[in-house]
Amino acid sequence: MLASGVVTSSPSLAGNCRTSDLDSVNGSDSGERVGIQYVYDGDTVTLKDGRKIRLIGINTPERGRRGKPDQPLALAAKQALQTALLATGNSRAKSVRLYLGREPVDTYGRQLGYLFVNGESLAEMLLSKGLGWHVVLPPNTGLAACLAAAEQAAKRRGKGLWQRSLRQFVRSESLLGGGYQRVRGRVSKVSFAKAWWINFDDGFVAVIYPENQRYFDRKAVSAWRGKRLEIEGWVYAAKYRGKRQWRIKLATHYGVTLL
Repeated sequence: MLASGVVTSSPSLAGNCRTSDLDSVNGSDSGERVGIQYVYDGDTVTLKDGRKIRLIGINTPERGRRGKPDQPLALAAKQALQTALLATGNSRAKSVRLYLGREPVDTYGRQLGYLFVNGESLAEMLLSKGLGWHVVLPPNTGLAACLAAAEQAAKRRGKGLWQRSLRQFVRSESLLGGGYQRVRGRVSKVSFAKAWWINFDDGFVAVIYPENQRYFDRKAVSAWRGKRLEIEGWVYAAKYRGKRQWRIKLATHYGVTLL
């Protein structure tokens, strides 16, 4: 259950996401036809014109770098994206269309977009297979509801990353580093100032900054006191009273689950 109280032509694609729901910056519901040069991993590709595209709405397991191993199912996510994107052998050429997000570029200079193949969302396909985690980063929220539904369906079926054998979360008291994580813990305090602060029993803190508060119900957030939550997002270290404090920025209610 989402903690906000909000319920949220390949046969392998789920098919519930529609381009008409997109927050697109290009002013067209037809998108831009593109060619794929290279697939880096499950959520990043290079186009034939050299642009690097980061898929909106999904974060897939990381490939190993600098001697580190792949995260579980990282290769499977990459291969699934390759299969969906790249025509092989005698296959009929696939129609790949790019729809840029309302915020079209990230801090790394990659373009942020939705990719559709023959009318089907690739982020939705990956989420429905359990090969990624749904993430929502405003203002790119156009397909948030249908992508959340795809992830929930994979969870119910125990597919991919949602298999019982794969650890899906870290307890807040056991945090050792930053990066994308799903963190579980008990909320000890909720305070409302310019930012909204959600403190956990062991010092972990979730923060809702003013620009994102419209995506939350204040009464629902207040009711988190004493509850156990799962928070997803990118953990970072901050200094508080001279000590390191692990924090996570909450962008929308999709990143919070009531346990």
